[in-house]
Amino acid sequence: MRTIWQGRVQALLIAVVCALVGIITALLLKPEFRSEARIMPEMNNGSGDMFKRLASVAGFAGMDFAEAEGLDAVRPDLYPNVLQSTPFILYLIDQPITTTNGNRSTIGEFLLPEASEWSLKRLFSFIKNEPVIYPINAKAGGPVRLSARQRDLADEISERVTAKLDTRSGIISITALMPDANMAATVAHLAMDYLTQYVTSYRTGKARQDLQFYSQRLNESRHRYQTAQFNVFRYNDQHKYYVVQAATMEKQRLEAELTIAQTVYTELSRQFEQAKLKVQERTPVFKVLEPAQVPLKRVSPKRTLIVLLSGGIGLAIGVMYVLARQADVLGKLQAIVRGG
Repeated sequence: MRTIWQGRVQALLIAVVCALVGIITALLLKPEFRSEARIMPEMNNGSGDMFKRLASVAGFAGMDFAEAEGLDAVRPDLYPNVLQSTPFILYLIDQPITTTNGNRSTIGEFLLPEASEWSLKRLFSFIKNEPVIYPINAKAGGPVRLSARQRDLADEISERVTAKLDTRSGIISITALMPDANMAATVAHLAMDYLTQYVTSYRTGKARQDLQFYSQRLNESRHRYQTAQFNVFRYNDQHKYYVVQAATMEKQRLEAELTIAQTVYTELSRQFEQAKLKVQERTPVFKVLEPAQVPLKRVSPKRTLIVLLSGGIGLAIGVMYVLARQADVLGKLQAIVRGG
């Protein structure tokens, strides 16, 4: 303690220098803001698991329950994976935003490092003659090729945008961590909209395909029915005073065609209305419990903590320096080296 007290000036000087370095580091670090949105998805009742068990057992007997119950492959516990997928990240990169300062750009342009900034990864990309940006293949389901900077940007966004499901309450929390407050709220809102639209599109996809199919067949059957009806009326007008057997046979054939066309048209009209009801039935309901809000305070960096830690580390280094100098550690090491 006496040695430390005697070298207190040097120890404090080192601590002050480290604290100044901490202050500069804290000021240079970019602030980060967090915005969170919470939604409650529509949950299936408990009979779903029982039905799956019955369906699996019935499969051994050659029975197919696929049409009896619509099993949902995208369960709420899989919703967070949707926001970690490459299609979502590519969708998010091109979305326009307005920052707190009023600047307008896309999310990718805001997060992508400037061309003047250099890094080891960028140096390697130039050595390999790799372009900075690859055009994104807009074809759904097609292969996607990303450059090194695009891959780094996609990895960064996947870390900044996360979703978590509370298995007890069924609430999904979507969190966005961004360098700007408005940007954080916008990204959280976009992620919530993307998730709800993705699940809605998946659940209603088969029903909407059926609706389109019935709509096309209904138009065809309507045209067939109207044509058959016109043929019967025209035949009656042209053969009003004919009573020959051949005319009677032709009339029966036209009336039979009209009956068939009318039956098909009526049945397709009924199925078309049922398909419209099926789309509405399969459309999921999402309740927004907490919309995305613009954060007022940053979550990082903790500047006070950084300065205190830097000062504490500097003080520890100063104390070790004073003790090492008093014990002449450097001289002893040199003597050991010379002796060796």
